[in-house]
Amino acid sequence: MAFERGLVLVTGAFGGLGTAIVDRLSRDGADVLATDRRGDDAAPWLAQFSAEQRARIRTAALDITKEAEVDALRAQLDARQRHVAFLVNNAGVAGAGAPWGMALRTFDIILRVNVHGTFLLTRAFCEPMRRAGFGRIVNFASLYAYDPGPGQAPYAAAKAGIVGYTHSIAKDLAPFGVTCNVIAPGLIWHERLSGVLPDAEAEAMKERTPMKRSGTPAEIAGVVAFLLSEDSSYVTGQTLHVNGGVYMPG
Repeated sequence: MAFERGLVLVTGAFGGLGTAIVDRLSRDGADVLATDRRGDDAAPWLAQFSAEQRARIRTAALDITKEAEVDALRAQLDARQRHVAFLVNNAGVAGAGAPWGMALRTFDIILRVNVHGTFLLTRAFCEPMRRAGFGRIVNFASLYAYDPGPGQAPYAAAKAGIVGYTHSIAKDLAPFGVTCNVIAPGLIWHERLSGVLPDAEAEAMKERTPMKRSGTPAEIAGVVAFLLSEDSSYVTGQTLHVNGGVYMPG
């Protein structure tokens, strides 16, 4: 790992995927800045990690849809001479509804969190990466960007937008040693998903998956670790599908 090059910033850190990512990277020796909109939950969230990991993890409250908050975080880190060399844009939100009854507010917030949030964090931290001649950016799409479920138009649009955005910035940043890739998970089971995805739909998705199971947050964290590592130094502008074989792009 090249974590001596700087901090790892993870958004949406307190969720199921975010927690697994922070756990893996801190065990691998990274200094992690774990950001989440729910800053008040930091103390109980940190308690699940070992003392050695907690020494490597810092937390910050951050609403990724607020330009001023993102820019303020960048300024605070600059003032402390802390360099973000690795950015994991994990934060996201889903929402469903019929296309003829979808509220503009619902559509807007899904785009703002997923697309605008990814843009704001990337804009804030890719310039120092460019100047340093090194950086790793990992964004998150979804199986639904390619094979959406019923009523998932705004989520599918947002995640497809992240794919296009990532592919484009990968070309812009590649000459400066900065890689940009996107992970498109399939069904990854974690505690929060149980309140969003009905059990019947989850079981149907498992049945359609060739591996006949859901993935785990730890499996996604392993892919993130690879994309941040020196082993991925020639991998950029790619979408990694982690879905048990339910969708196989040509």
